[in-house]
Amino acid sequence: MRPPWLPLENVIDAVAAGRWWDAIAIDGDLGIRTVAHYRAAGRTGPIICDPQGPDLRVYFLVPLGTADRWAEADSVSLGQCCYVVLNGNTGADALGIHWLSPPRCQPPEPLVQPQTLRTALTEARATS
Repeated sequence: MRPPWLPLENVIDAVAAGRWWDAIAIDGDLGIRTVAHYRAAGRTGPIICDPQGPDLRVYFLVPLGTADRWAEADSVSLGQCCYVVLNGNTGADALGIHWLSPPRCQPPEPLVQPQTLRTALTEARATS
């Protein structure tokens, strides 16, 4: 079963943050390194990559309310009144907007854990 927030197959769409989840955005190599450290901690959760802007940007979908409490350098928190562009294809190629860690599409949908993400970001900064 697909989460209600996931666009239809073959559709890329802007989805409102602050309704089902918040998002933490991290740009460039730091975002990619943060993903590696998060995965090394054995954690999962929806992570999407948008390589099409001025800089590659990685979005970590986190529990609601995280954006209000997030205050980490080198990242941007996105909650209500913000949007994240998502790809409805969970196995899409890596040329456009694509999932680095797709949603599991089974309830309950596990999200990225903020404390583990914070630790992964700190570790990624140290490896730059």
